[in-house]
Amino acid sequence: SSGINAEWPLRPGEEKHRKSVSPTMFPDEAAEHNLQYCMRVYPHQQNTGGFFICIIERKESEKASPLVPEVEEAEENVEEKTEETNLHKNTNTLVDKMKWKTYHGYREDPFIFLKRDAECFKNLTEFYDISDSFPYDTMFVRSVETKQRNLSVSCARIRDIIEQNERKIKVINCGLRLFSYCKENFSSCCYRLLQEGAHFTAGFMGKKLFEVSVADMVKVLAAESCPKESMEAALYEKIKDVPQGIIVFHLKAAGTVPDIFACVYNTENNVKTYITEDEKNHFRLILGLEPLLTKRELKKQKAIEHHREKRQATAERVAAEQEEIARKKLEPEVKPDPDDSDSHQQNNESDKDVESEEIKSEMVDEVQN
Repeated sequence: SSGINAEWPLRPGEEKHRKSVSPTMFPDEAAEHNLQYCMRVYPHQQNTGGFFICIIERKESEKASPLVPEVEEAEENVEEKTEETNLHKNTNTLVDKMKWKTYHGYREDPFIFLKRDAECFKNLTEFYDISDSFPYDTMFVRSVETKQRNLSVSCARIRDIIEQNERKIKVINCGLRLFSYCKENFSSCCYRLLQEGAHFTAGFMGKKLFEVSVADMVKVLAAESCPKESMEAALYEKIKDVPQGIIVFHLKAAGTVPDIFACVYNTENNVKTYITEDEKNHFRLILGLEPLLTKRELKKQKAIEHHREKRQATAERVAAEQEEIARKKLEPEVKPDPDDSDSHQQNNESDKDVESEEIKSEMVDEVQN
């Protein structure tokens, strides 16, 4: 019978797993099934999901089997087969009826393969001068909207598998992203070329692909934008009139340096690599250059410098306060004399009396006159 045997001891709360766990999940004879070549990843070991990793080799082609048995056998055994077994659609394997829990999770976006005459290919093909040998029939998107965000490519075999098993296999991700939708002011083409697929697309490109020297590649891999006039004369003549948008610089392999394909954003006067900081540093290391500080590293460096300045200012303030305290301790304390205060008050009162007498005498003189 399916599920855990009744003899298996279960702890409190594990009764619900009796039908979802089968004894065949824990085989005793591992050598018979060549389990030494497999790998099991437990969730608690790497803080991930659980996985069983193995290689399956097909030894003979799958043969189509009738979905229903012969009529006579079906009439005789219809009740028995309905109660005990369920006939699989594609094979003759009889699987036990088990009540599996249905997982109502997030449904992945569909894989929609495009046709050669799709609307998104018209402007794209003309701008990048893509040849007719480009595999348009294996290009796909992940949404049904008019303006698809990403255009990806796969192979014909993967396309057939996905299209024929759309409701049977849950495919999370596949293919290689080649183009991404961009704003109108970015380029005259509504799709920009992505760096992760530049090496693939470059084989089908025409006027937007340029062979460059090591010196020119080093210039565009700098931190700032590079003026077109600073490029070599031959390259400058080719790119000076190219419309604004993404172009590809190709540095051919030489010695230990492999082929380098770099997406470059071309403007009216300047060119600049349109790749991530990590990709730029990767290319710089290949060419024997020092890697540039990323924005994250610059932010960290600025924070450390700010913290150092703050600590220095705090130390100076504390030193000034301690110096003031020490100075006050060295000065003698002067106590006020009560006799001096009384005499000072008497002198003030006498001065006021003299002033009042003078004012009175002046007023008398004015009246007599």
